[in-house]
Amino acid sequence: MRAHALLLLTSLFATACGPSSSVDEGLGVIQQLDTSEQGITAFVRSGQYTSWLAEPTVHETRAPHGSKVRVFFNDLLVQSLRDGNATHPMGSIVVKELFEDDGKTLRGHALDVKIAEGPGKDTWIFYEGFGPDYSNNYYGRAHSTCHGCHSDGKDYVTSPLP
Repeated sequence: MRAHALLLLTSLFATACGPSSSVDEGLGVIQQLDTSEQGITAFVRSGQYTSWLAEPTVHETRAPHGSKVRVFFNDLLVQSLRDGNATHPMGSIVVKELFEDDGKTLRGHALDVKIAEGPGKDTWIFYEGFGPDYSNNYYGRAHSTCHGCHSDGKDYVTSPLP
């Protein structure tokens, strides 16, 4: 009985704390982004975000996404940040390219998409995936591994505009 309880607790802890694919949030398309895990993976791998406002170069970061990053902001989020809004509008999207220590080798992506109006972690889907296969991603509304660090930002956006 004790072994069964320990196995159950271990399973619950692993599910809440590590990268894991969640059930599709079922929200469909927001700002031309399929918000399913598969849709976000396809979007970041396609590079469709690279025409957005971006930081000029790859740089060091304090974030837990690795040592080198470059961040891209969609137009809705750019306007909201420029306006100094306390909360961003639904459809705001930020993409972070994640690089190896050499600053040249792309190893993955993080993406946050605002899925509902108003404040709070439940208004965001958080995603982080690594190549080459993107098979063991962080994904989900108010993802337990992501929202804690992002709560320091303005409505969960921690990167300033370039």
